[in-house]
Amino acid sequence: MHKPKTQNNNKISLDTIVGLCAIVTSICAIIITLYQTRLQKVQQYASVKPLLMNYSQSFSGGDGKNGKSYHYEFIIVNQGLGPAIVSNYSYSYNSKRFENIAEILQQIKKENRLDSTKSVALANIWKNEILPVGEKLSLINIDDDRLAPLVEKADIKITIEYKSLYGQEWRFISNDKSEPQEID
Repeated sequence: MHKPKTQNNNKISLDTIVGLCAIVTSICAIIITLYQTRLQKVQQYASVKPLLMNYSQSFSGGDGKNGKSYHYEFIIVNQGLGPAIVSNYSYSYNSKRFENIAEILQQIKKENRLDSTKSVALANIWKNEILPVGEKLSLINIDDDRLAPLVEKADIKITIEYKSLYGQEWRFISNDKSEPQEID
């Protein structure tokens, strides 16, 4: 006897193949869109990233009137791409915390028995202070033969925590050889 032929229901129709291809294409498009959005966010955050750095400069020479002069200056500068918004700061000298730079200089003068100094200009950092791109802040500026070399060699540490416009935070430590560290 002859058996009747049965149709094979295991065959995939053309409509099913086209449907599966459309689903795979849609999933790939979603993945690519999410990846591009992430890249745009990274680029957007990087475009306003502040970068605080410090410089110090010192020199000695004659000024014509008093003969010998010694100059020391400590500068914080924003060399990033966006403004730095100060969220916190601290000053320390020989591992002891101080409220401001003037207190540190008073301590150095006391330790070295200096009664008077010639020219000293100080600035402080304040919470919520904004340091624009390229802004230089001269925290210590001394023209004094006795005090300037002492301050230059002193173990003064300035720590600044600052944010970008998008709220990313970093911690800058003066005289640290590494770049500012991002705070999570």
